Amino acid sequence: MIQVRYFSLILFLSILTNANQPVFKDTLKVFPFDPVVVTGTRVEMPLRELPFSISQISERIIEEQTHVPLLDLVSENVPGLFVTRRTNIGYGVASGAAGGISIRGVGGNPTTGVLVLIDGRPDIMGVFGHPLSDAYLFYAVKEIEVMRGPASLLYGSNAMGGAINIITEHEREKGYHVQLPLRYGSYNTGQFTLHQSYGSDKWNGALSTSYRNSDGYRTKGRDDYTSKSGNLEARYFLSSAAQMTLNGYFSDYLVYDPGQISAPISDHWYDILRYGGDLTFNHAGKQLESDLKVHYNAGDHMIHDDDDFSADTANYTSTDYTLGLVFNETWHYAEKSRLTAGFDFRKYGGDANIRATANSSTIYQNDVKEISGLINVQHQLLNSLFVNGGLRYTTHTTAGEWWIPAAGFSWLLPRQWTLKVQYAEGYRNPTIKDLYLFNPANENLLPETSQNIEMSVEKRYRGFLNTALTVYNTKVANLIVPAFVPSLGRPLNQNSGTAEIKGAEIEGQLLLPPSFVINWSAGYSAYSEILTGSPELKMNLGIRYQPLKPLRLTLQAEYIDGLYSDDNPYDYALNPVRLDDYFLLDFRGSYDLSKYFSLFAEVKNLLDREYETMAGFPMPGINFTLGITARY
Repeated sequence: MIQVRYFSLILFLSILTNANQPVFKDTLKVFPFDPVVVTGTRVEMPLRELPFSISQISERIIEEQTHVPLLDLVSENVPGLFVTRRTNIGYGVASGAAGGISIRGVGGNPTTGVLVLIDGRPDIMGVFGHPLSDAYLFYAVKEIEVMRGPASLLYGSNAMGGAINIITEHEREKGYHVQLPLRYGSYNTGQFTLHQSYGSDKWNGALSTSYRNSDGYRTKGRDDYTSKSGNLEARYFLSSAAQMTLNGYFSDYLVYDPGQISAPISDHWYDILRYGGDLTFNHAGKQLESDLKVHYNAGDHMIHDDDDFSADTANYTSTDYTLGLVFNETWHYAEKSRLTAGFDFRKYGGDANIRATANSSTIYQNDVKEISGLINVQHQLLNSLFVNGGLRYTTHTTAGEWWIPAAGFSWLLPRQWTLKVQYAEGYRNPTIKDLYLFNPANENLLPETSQNIEMSVEKRYRGFLNTALTVYNTKVANLIVPAFVPSLGRPLNQNSGTAEIKGAEIEGQLLLPPSFVINWSAGYSAYSEILTGSPELKMNLGIRYQPLKPLRLTLQAEYIDGLYSDDNPYDYALNPVRLDDYFLLDFRGSYDLSKYFSLFAEVKNLLDREYETMAGFPMPGINFTLGITARY
């Protein structure tokens, strides 16, 4: 039945693609069909010329939806990508945490198989090796690019399933400008953000701060949330071709774990502080383009999730860091051909203090490093054929040496058809936790690996319709899973997990000038093994309507089926259970009162559906948010 629904959708969109429709002069250029992306190459290239499956969330969509949690916005606009949720705001950490990201079934729990980047800077915890989903907010985000499928050739470890690149806005209007969005909604949920920017001929910069809080909606179990965060950026123009950018940030949040509804918890809390930054040098000459980025992030964490300790005492504390360098040099040896050589260095680690009793504890302290070099070429053949290939060599403290290849082509066919084919491999090095921390730790682990082959067909029609169909086959090997070892009398992490994933994805956009934009995406995956946190079928539809220049309305729909979850995330045993399918409908609207003020309203779960993305964590019913934005 699922297959019938999915392929019926493909047939319907194919009919739309080839329908004889009138030509409109107004093509709503704010939703471009020819985006330029950096995620597939490390340098800007037209998406149509690249063989990769890359979804782009445009600046216009982000401007309209800045109130939506960043990862939720990504999930509702990218086929094959899913983010787990457990409450109305905040994802949490440790056992029972949400915010797990999967792309085509690859991601893990926690997310170590999908890499999150900010302007190309890898953002992971040093000890646990995963991103912290609560740290990502809309601070002058320009666009978001998602590579669906292995991205390890360009970005190294943790990108075996794909990569999410959050690209921030670096261009500033001259003079001083301020934006002040205020939001308030159900469950006493509020958000306050102050964004300031300044621009001149020689330099520009921005300073943003934000405060979010919520009482939570669970009546059984405590799920309130508080966060404070900030970001500072300064860019200096060394010359017309060179610039230097300094970026710094922090995120400090306190979140409670409500527990599963059958066993609610009221006193388990997580106090998380993250901070860091990067220094970037860019130079763009006529033929040579250089980028150098030095980055650092760190964290201090206090956790209380053990009932043997008093509610105000942390039974687990840790500090971690990730220090790295990213360098690439690109030679544009022809108008649409270029050769990129790169070098990556990453050192990460930290210490963890696990208390057994009030007077005794175990301290773990470890560091590992990874060094990589890569070469990648994009070459134009016969005006319409673009080939892309590359190789990464990497060496890791414990995992040893690996070679990671990728190759493919994009063929621009007549009548605005495009054919893309690609093969790529990915990997994920074992984390500090996998190697040294807690009972199942094993110092003799190999990297997890993935192999993916895919083909995409894209059709554009008369400047108002664009749709693409992708089919893929992914094989994942050496998955790190804890298995009981009789001779040791306890579980031990081992490279024993495998999975094969076959699927199809479709995404597209229809412009109906002068007032409508319709976006759709859908993904169906068949798994050889049950994978938790990744649905078999995911369908999204967004309808944006602008009846008047100051008024923008959005209707966002999502359907999920075939989603499995661990029946109890608080123990090592994995017992997958299938969750009920669900259909969600959200409404959003904004109105510009003047150039200085705009109003906003949102109603989530408009149909008041009961649903879960994690077993035992019911999501809230219908709820609302109201807001006003002042700007100068």
